[in-house]
Amino acid sequence: MGKQTDQLMEMLLSSLNETLGVLSHLSDAELDDPSEHPCAMGGAVRDLLTHNIDHEQMHAGQVYSLRYSLRKMQKSQVDRLMAESIRARANLIAALIGLDDMDIDAHTPDDDWTIREIVEHTIYWERHSIDDLAEGRLKPRLPSDRPRAMLDVADPLEGKLVNKDVPVSTESENDS
Repeated sequence: MGKQTDQLMEMLLSSLNETLGVLSHLSDAELDDPSEHPCAMGGAVRDLLTHNIDHEQMHAGQVYSLRYSLRKMQKSQVDRLMAESIRARANLIAALIGLDDMDIDAHTPDDDWTIREIVEHTIYWERHSIDDLAEGRLKPRLPSDRPRAMLDVADPLEGKLVNKDVPVSTESENDS
């Protein structure tokens, strides 16, 4: 992918993060309040937000149509897998919306893991497998200064994720 394509994707993610931050302060009751914004088309806040969703879906369809016209469909298996990875992650993120902090650590009688443990397990194995790929097969092709997530997560079965770029402290280092 090109640098400008990467920048467009970063802009979309940044804007989405800001939007979600704002929407998280909206109450269900406010959805029926009138909206003066022209995109609400004379309707309520709910109409504004559904318009925004439909608007994005329409333009995503346009991008796919333009890709078709340019003969630039996602033919590459890697491109397809990257797109599916984004869809899967978006689905997991969407499953978290509306949960309180207490909910993510709640234990239920029918499940062994909490929501936090499931999410950290997902991140752990994504990082473990992709870091392995990056440090092995792809190392000569990756920039040495590539962005790293450096997340502090633990898998319920495997323990903490070890970030190879961060020195692990030993007991003797902690004692001094």
